[in-house]
Amino acid sequence: MDIIIALVFISLTLVIAGLVFFFSRLVEGDFEHGERLSLLPLQDDDGMGDDKLDKLDSNSAAASAGPVREGD
Repeated sequence: MDIIIALVFISLTLVIAGLVFFFSRLVEGDFEHGERLSLLPLQDDDGMGDDKLDKLDSNSAAASAGPVREGD
């Protein structure tokens, strides 16, 4: 019977410690950027300029031309 009292005391201590840790992280603002991070993959890539697009087009044209043989 004494072990049950000890187990209840230990489990309540762990629950209280977990709640204190959770609320301290909540007050510090660790969870504020969660919504922004979840929407990040849906944003358009605006970092690609025209010069990078031209380079990609020329690389894809060269790749579709086929293999280059020596002697041609």
